[in-house]
Amino acid sequence: MKIGLIFPNQDRRYKTVHVGFGYLVSWARKQHKDLEFTFLDTRIASKNETRDFYNKNFDLIGISLYSPVYYEAIKIFNKIRNTSPDVPIVLGGPYVTTIKEEIFVHTPADYAVYGEGEKSFSELISHLKGEFDISQIDGLMYRGQDKEIITNPPRKRIEDLDLIPMPAYDIFKMNKYPLHRMTATRGCPFSCVWCNSSSLWDHTYRQRNVDAVIDEIQFLIKNYGKKIFVFNDNSFNANLKWFEEFCDKLIERKVEILWSVSFRADILNQEIAHKMKNAGCYNVAIGIESANNEMLKHINKGTNIEKISAGIKMLKNAGIEVMSQYVIGSPYETLETIKESVKYAKTSGADYTNFYSVLPYKGTTQWDYVEKHGTFFTTDIHHFHSINPRIVFETPEFPYADRLEALKIVKKNGYYSNQDKKNWMFDFAKDTGRKIQNLLPQSAGERVYMLLKSIYKMKIVKTNNK
Repeated sequence: MKIGLIFPNQDRRYKTVHVGFGYLVSWARKQHKDLEFTFLDTRIASKNETRDFYNKNFDLIGISLYSPVYYEAIKIFNKIRNTSPDVPIVLGGPYVTTIKEEIFVHTPADYAVYGEGEKSFSELISHLKGEFDISQIDGLMYRGQDKEIITNPPRKRIEDLDLIPMPAYDIFKMNKYPLHRMTATRGCPFSCVWCNSSSLWDHTYRQRNVDAVIDEIQFLIKNYGKKIFVFNDNSFNANLKWFEEFCDKLIERKVEILWSVSFRADILNQEIAHKMKNAGCYNVAIGIESANNEMLKHINKGTNIEKISAGIKMLKNAGIEVMSQYVIGSPYETLETIKESVKYAKTSGADYTNFYSVLPYKGTTQWDYVEKHGTFFTTDIHHFHSINPRIVFETPEFPYADRLEALKIVKKNGYYSNQDKKNWMFDFAKDTGRKIQNLLPQSAGERVYMLLKSIYKMKIVKTNNK
């Protein structure tokens, strides 16, 4: 059975391995021995590779869809239907899980997987082989005989993540990616009002076996070379005991890598911060969201600015670079709370600061809040990313004019970051850093990488913020 997989992201900033597809393929291969996969990443594919993909005859095509790439995905649908009108198409990804049945209004897909997709995708393959009743595939939506949309019950999560084989990295052009991306955990035990992680994973937090994670790191280095490792996890240190074991075993097994994570600054102690540094962690991205404690309560952050400040200090004491992130437009936000966050950002001790316009998603408390108290300028989520300035709603306490002023203040201070488009300078810096890292001995390569990174940040990013 021949299956084509498409990752639409040709204009996005990052060249990144689609780990989710890697897991889908590794699970499907465990259940089926006759599968041939061809993967198309529109961000890195050459014209010849793209042409060859569309000239193949597939039994099924899967497309990963998230809201920023919606318009590219529609073009892909049209191309598929023009060249292969009868091939079944299945959608997956966070946008599908967010809008559910609406996806069929916007696209000519035959099937859509929502929630955790490994088992559902594999069972869909069994159905297309005539081996499985489609009505029994949990986590699947599909068109019925009369074109009505049928939604099967949600899929129960995979409790033991170690049952899922390592991602099928062989389907990717690994030499074209400047970073190694991995996932060690799934879910998040917290419930920030604007985050739709719970719609994908619910509020549980599951971790893989630490040794299995490190085995995968070593596999990637051995087979695809030395690169910076970036973990996709929502809150890598939500379980501090697991996180400390991860750091300890990296050190014990003498796995010398540089790595970066998304992190909770309030779940930390100084000893573990130093272990992080010794284990190779050079950078963390922390979600501060707001410097106002009342705002942190409103968004269910589950912490306060004092704890966050203490965590930043511990990270800096350990010599770890800190990227701080804030959102503009949470429930009960005002122009004054934004000014408070900007003032705090200047003295927080973080190395870099980014403010983002909050984008509400269906199924979140943020969405419900705007529906009840505010005004949407559009409710089509895929439109959000093309609006400039990126203000998609207003509330009585934070009207459009104040939001516009907030963006001006943040931009004036060089903190605004909705730069998510492809940039040749960014690509050049990442690709050059990776090549140098592979050419030089371990310690020297890492020092040069960090030097180039600091120059890029000082020169290029500063220029773009003017």
